[in-house]
Amino acid sequence: MDWSIRQLLVVVICCFCSSVNSEEWSLTNLPPERLRRNLTSLYFEDGRFLTGKFSHLRHYKRRIRKHVPMPPVITKQAPSKHIVDPRELIVIDCEATGSPEIRYSWLKNGRELDVDSDASISWSAAPNSGTITIELDGDNPDKSYEGKYQCKAANHRGTAVTNEIEVTITASPLFAFDEDREITVPVGAQHVLECLPILGEAIPPPNIYWTKDGSNPIDLTERISIDADNNLIFANIEEADAGEYSCRAEYVKLGTIRIANTLTLIVDTASPRGARAPSFLKRDINLPPVNRGEDLTLRCITEGLPTPEVRWRRTSGGALPAARAKVVGTSLVIEEVVEGDAGSYECTASNSLGKNKYEVMVTVNAAPYWKTEPEGQMLAPGDDATILCEAAGTPTPEVSWKRNGEPLGAKHGLIRDHHFEEKLKDQANRRVSGTTLSLSELVKDDSAVYQCIARNNLGTRITNAYINVVELPPIMLTAANKKYAYVQDQDAQLHCLSFGSPKPQITWYKEELLAGDRYQILSNGTLVIATVSTEDDGMYKCMATNKFGEEALQAELSVKRKTSIATPPIALEVKAGNEAQFVCVVDKDPDLDLTIVWLKNGAPLKPGSRITTPVLGTLLIKDTMSSDSALYTCLASTTRDEASAQATLSVIDVPEPPLNLQLSNQADVSVTLSWDMGNENNSPIEGYTIQYQENRLMPGEWQEMKVIDGRDTLTADLDLNPWLNYEFRVTARNKVGESEPSDATERYTTPAAAPNAVPGGIKGEGTEPTNMVISWEPLPGLLQNGPGLRYEVRYREQPQSRRRRQADSDWTVETVNDPNGKEFVVEDTPTYTAYEITVQAKNDFGDGPLSDVVVGYSGEDFPAAAVENAAVGDVTPRSVRLDWDPISEEDVKGDLKGYKVRYYDEDDPDNVMEKVFEGDEPTALIDGLTPYKNYNFTVVPYNGKGDGPPSSPAVKASTPESTPGAPGALRANVVDSKTLDVQWEAPLEPNGVITGYTLTYRTMPGPGIPEGRLGAPMEISVDDPATTNAKLSELEEQTWYRIELQAKTKIGPGDMKELETSTSDPAPETTTVMTTTAMATTEGEVPLIPLVPDGEEELPGTGKAPLKPETVEILDTGENFINVSWVPAKVGPRPSQFYVEYRERDMHADDVVVNGTNSEQMWLQTESVDPDPYSETLQKTIDGLNPGTRYQLRVVASNNFGKGWTDIQETTTEGESPLAQAATPVGRQGWFIGLMCAIALLILILLIICFIKKNRGGKYKVSEKEDALKGDPETQPIKDDAGFGEYRPRESPDEVMAKPPTGSIPSLAGSDKPGSETDSMAEYGDADPGMFNEDGSFIGQYGADKKQRPPEEPTSPAAFSTFV
Repeated sequence: MDWSIRQLLVVVICCFCSSVNSEEWSLTNLPPERLRRNLTSLYFEDGRFLTGKFSHLRHYKRRIRKHVPMPPVITKQAPSKHIVDPRELIVIDCEATGSPEIRYSWLKNGRELDVDSDASISWSAAPNSGTITIELDGDNPDKSYEGKYQCKAANHRGTAVTNEIEVTITASPLFAFDEDREITVPVGAQHVLECLPILGEAIPPPNIYWTKDGSNPIDLTERISIDADNNLIFANIEEADAGEYSCRAEYVKLGTIRIANTLTLIVDTASPRGARAPSFLKRDINLPPVNRGEDLTLRCITEGLPTPEVRWRRTSGGALPAARAKVVGTSLVIEEVVEGDAGSYECTASNSLGKNKYEVMVTVNAAPYWKTEPEGQMLAPGDDATILCEAAGTPTPEVSWKRNGEPLGAKHGLIRDHHFEEKLKDQANRRVSGTTLSLSELVKDDSAVYQCIARNNLGTRITNAYINVVELPPIMLTAANKKYAYVQDQDAQLHCLSFGSPKPQITWYKEELLAGDRYQILSNGTLVIATVSTEDDGMYKCMATNKFGEEALQAELSVKRKTSIATPPIALEVKAGNEAQFVCVVDKDPDLDLTIVWLKNGAPLKPGSRITTPVLGTLLIKDTMSSDSALYTCLASTTRDEASAQATLSVIDVPEPPLNLQLSNQADVSVTLSWDMGNENNSPIEGYTIQYQENRLMPGEWQEMKVIDGRDTLTADLDLNPWLNYEFRVTARNKVGESEPSDATERYTTPAAAPNAVPGGIKGEGTEPTNMVISWEPLPGLLQNGPGLRYEVRYREQPQSRRRRQADSDWTVETVNDPNGKEFVVEDTPTYTAYEITVQAKNDFGDGPLSDVVVGYSGEDFPAAAVENAAVGDVTPRSVRLDWDPISEEDVKGDLKGYKVRYYDEDDPDNVMEKVFEGDEPTALIDGLTPYKNYNFTVVPYNGKGDGPPSSPAVKASTPESTPGAPGALRANVVDSKTLDVQWEAPLEPNGVITGYTLTYRTMPGPGIPEGRLGAPMEISVDDPATTNAKLSELEEQTWYRIELQAKTKIGPGDMKELETSTSDPAPETTTVMTTTAMATTEGEVPLIPLVPDGEEELPGTGKAPLKPETVEILDTGENFINVSWVPAKVGPRPSQFYVEYRERDMHADDVVVNGTNSEQMWLQTESVDPDPYSETLQKTIDGLNPGTRYQLRVVASNNFGKGWTDIQETTTEGESPLAQAATPVGRQGWFIGLMCAIALLILILLIICFIKKNRGGKYKVSEKEDALKGDPETQPIKDDAGFGEYRPRESPDEVMAKPPTGSIPSLAGSDKPGSETDSMAEYGDADPGMFNEDGSFIGQYGADKKQRPPEEPTSPAAFSTFV
């Protein structure tokens, strides 16, 4: 090699090394086990150079080829079969790379082709291209240009050749000629429509199809198919098949369609052909071999009626290739056939009358193709080279070799020894052995391109492999000073990739030469250190040496802690649809980054919407399904090692449906059903359910027939009903649930028979006193057993005394012919008389069994008589017992159900109450009465028909006096700090005459304190029943009391009313104190809310204001409300009420708050909230707020002595503020622009009117217009007493009128009178407000005027015009 070229190569390699440093580092990131598995040696033992798998090595070879002489390499060539359209240019591709420049030449049919001398052939204009173009006459193409072409690319380093390219010109011959014909075929017969042959060879073969009536191609079905001769075959003719048929050939390459003659098919319906079992019209017995890569079509041409069902299966060599196999009509098509598709295939045709089948044997041939295609090699002088070329095909291809496109034997005189090895006489270093070419001790002259040729009777394949011999001193390709990190017990690899020719010798040092069993140097220079430990940390040196020089590099090794699985995932079993979660905890070196990947059955699991990894080490599978059942692996990886742990997931689901249902042992009303077990989906089958469906009574509705327990019971004997057409199916169940149903069996029909069931629900009941309705439940369709179902009804009056059944002649027999009939009415019967009844089902095939005798009754009538001798028995304050004589059976007129007692209080005679007593006992206890009342009672008998007459006269009874109920109300008002005024109301239930009251009171530590902590009771007796108040004095100040009150009658004290209240603080000398009302409760009642005070009074003493609430919280905020809650103070003076103060927050100025008052804006106040001692928190909603507005608020606790405020809180309502649009200048807002346009248009109209009136000499008086408008209410001024004021809360008009004034903000003019819409103009100038609006216009002249101008002040046209 020239030294300048060597220097250039060194520069190129150095540049390459700097560009691949990052890729070199990426290699070290692989764990040693995987690196050893994937790394292909840069130097093989046989000396080949740079044949690694890594992309940067291939890039390096390309870089070398650009600056080092390289043999040609074919990069693009035309396909072996090149079918061309003569109307287009014929382009035959050939491109190659190499250095120096490539020279191209062509062979045609094995001879040199002079491209430059043929006017029809030209070279491609593309640079470095050997592509040629042939231009033919499209109307009369020259067939001499057809043939086999081969391109040769050569330079002084060798010659590469392409495969032979066979160029063929397309041809589209016509169909043979024949006349159009009519064909008549009976309906149901099979028939073949023959397609005419094509005259000549079609290149490429056309697509043949049939059309009917000139429409789209006919779809192929099991009834209509096309055979290998392109004939259209009908398995049976249908009436709809009549029409005009034609066979067509489509030449896709040329875009041409050829049409054969028309065959008119006439269907004869007068003599139809009968049903028949399937038969085969044609069988592909001697099927020719199919070539690898082509599509295989196996035809099954059948005929029969009904249309045979065709099924294909493979009987030898494995299953059908599901991804490539499909059935088109009756043909099996296998796309892109491979050798493995060879074998036997079976076609089965079946219909209801029989089954037929046949087998066809498939043989697959293959043109040569490469199993191992050789690669080019760049080697050093003295190296050995081996080129391996493995080809496959059927028949087995022969392999031969060429050098630079010339046969080795032809040029060098090959001989063959007894080992069939070819040796070259003039080159002893070259040897050919079958598919292997070997060269030893290479020299520069060995640089060449070698061709491997594989050939059999189906074709020839050629591949090129170059040998390029170069010289170069060692150059390091691995970056220097690299840092390697491994974990303990790993095998470390330190790379030392070098380039040189001849191959450099590699040695490694760590202070001294490394030697021993733990150290191994691979052929690519990599140092392997087995089972590293921390002692292996340090700097290492690699030295590369060949006869042209040496090169060194250094590397650093550090050892990390080993990665391990601390907590492995555990096996899971989940139901389908539930979640499954695996957790994997990993221990690793803190200096290493951790990656956890989950594998499913060894393959990486890709997360998605259903499978996620929410945190590192956790795998979550949602909505699990059967396909999720697998072995899951947690693969924890760092940049230096990996660890893994496995766990199984069993997703249990309902079973798959049972398979292969069969019927056997078929009898009239029984059959045996058998089936095969489906997939259990990881949960054992526990049993099966057999369902049936029949298409006569309930078509489409599946009913349960039999439930079978046990996994292995796969047969069942079924009892059937006559006259039904059954289908059966089976479901399987496991602990998860029930499977989908299996496919249904064929239908099974049972013959008709006589009924074998008795109508149910037989009874006789009357709807009128003179009839009896005999009713029954009709037999369901499943039990009718045959056509003509009817019912025979028998009945007779039941004798009063009879020991044996009377003769059949005593029965009255009636027939109901409706199969759905369910009643028969017997007229003119005695009232409520017993009858014996039977009902029998019959059909056209016989009589069913006779039902048992049922006793029924004719209709009832109302009871005819009232009870007698009703009298009062025992009487208590709340109950009365009545006794009476029962009515006779004759008077009952039916079945006596019982008695009703109706009663009322004489003080309320309109309120009649009723109690029902079932049975025939002539006594009743009426309870729930009120003491000390006078009652009237009547007794009414009733039966199934209704009520009889009431007893007369009414029975009177008075309930005695009893103890009273609790007083109606109990209140305590605070008189002063030691005095309570207790008030009450009389009991709502006095239960007698009130004689007085007993009032008891005692101290208590606080509200709701248990009994044991109360003070000693003190009692006051009130003997005057009219007194309803008592004053308790000399009480303790600020003390809680329990007050108890009972009313009395002469019987004794009644129910108790209780009250918990407290006294107040000492009052100041001149302080107003508000009267409050305490809470009174009785057992079971809700506490009464304290009453809002309705007045004030001056009382002596000293009081204190309540403390502010402890906690304030804003619960919720909407567009127009704020919900606030607070916790009242638990100590200190009690407030009488709470309320919330609020106001809008001024966003443009800092509000100053002094003594609870905002200096900028007034506080608004909500309605009051009363204290509730039984609730820890209170709340209030502030309504009527503006959206998107900031508010300040505080909670106020108040009593008669003062107020307590909480700190101010702020919040903002939701939505958009009404002032948001105000941020936009008015001049740019749409409403303003529209208003201005309207004003301008109006002014223009007025000017035109004035101009016209002036010219006509008229006057335009505004006063006349105003006078005309005074009578119109819509033009009158709108009073606005509210003025142009500040912000106010949203209140109703009644609230505004009723609410006393609380202060207002003065107007700009300093006046308290209400403003008006014209204030802004009228009060600051001399202009008349009736003439001007806010915007300065005079539109107000023609609308309602706020301040009406007197009639005597007209506006002259002159003044008007002057203003304009």
